[in-house]
Amino acid sequence: MQRVLIVLPSYNESKNIVAMVNALLDLKGDQIETYVCIVDDNSPDGTPDVLANEKKADPVWQERVTVHIRDKKDGRGGAVRHGLEEGLQTQPSFEFFVEMDCDFSHPPPAVLKGVALLNQGNDVVLGSRYPDGTIEGWPLQRRVFSFFANQLARALLSHQVNDYTNGFRFYTRKMVELLVQYEQRNKGYIYLSETLSLFLTHKASIAEFPIHFKNRERGVSNTSVSEVTSALKGIVDIGVRYRRGRL
Repeated sequence: MQRVLIVLPSYNESKNIVAMVNALLDLKGDQIETYVCIVDDNSPDGTPDVLANEKKADPVWQERVTVHIRDKKDGRGGAVRHGLEEGLQTQPSFEFFVEMDCDFSHPPPAVLKGVALLNQGNDVVLGSRYPDGTIEGWPLQRRVFSFFANQLARALLSHQVNDYTNGFRFYTRKMVELLVQYEQRNKGYIYLSETLSLFLTHKASIAEFPIHFKNRERGVSNTSVSEVTSALKGIVDIGVRYRRGRL
């Protein structure tokens, strides 16, 4: 039985989190068992209390769900990294790791597809919106930014990857061990491009499969103008460092 840890960074998602975790725990695949690690940066909407109550009441949560509440916000990238680092310390160990959003933007059933591609020998698997996936619920401005951010990343890094900025990802244990060896330079979603530059440098086998991305079925987007500006600057910096071989 393969043990798969799914890391969920949670920000102000008290309305989503219980349903999302239960959907992931209910996944039935060939010889896999899903576990969930929730990392919440002390959300002011009461998410920590919701998680504590659910874990106290549900025996399945007690066995297969861990919750980490951090005192201050450290961005999505920092939250995922924290969950991955914690997962590496768990015994018995996890064979595969997944990161995804907890608001149903990423479809839980697609986890089985990503894990299947890891089992085919890939090191990293991306659930991608480009070029063959679909996007629902995004305004034009957001679509334009995402498109150009990814085109910039492909030009500066590698055309091998189509979607540098989506956070639905699957890793072998070896890749997570590699990832945590390197210092995190960027916060938020830009860390997604940073980690891919690392995997590309180490010649990892990267596969992609198309997904249906639905923009925040519940909850409110946290993306701001300052984050968009920071992301574009970050992509350029990552590209320059990648081409110079300075990770």
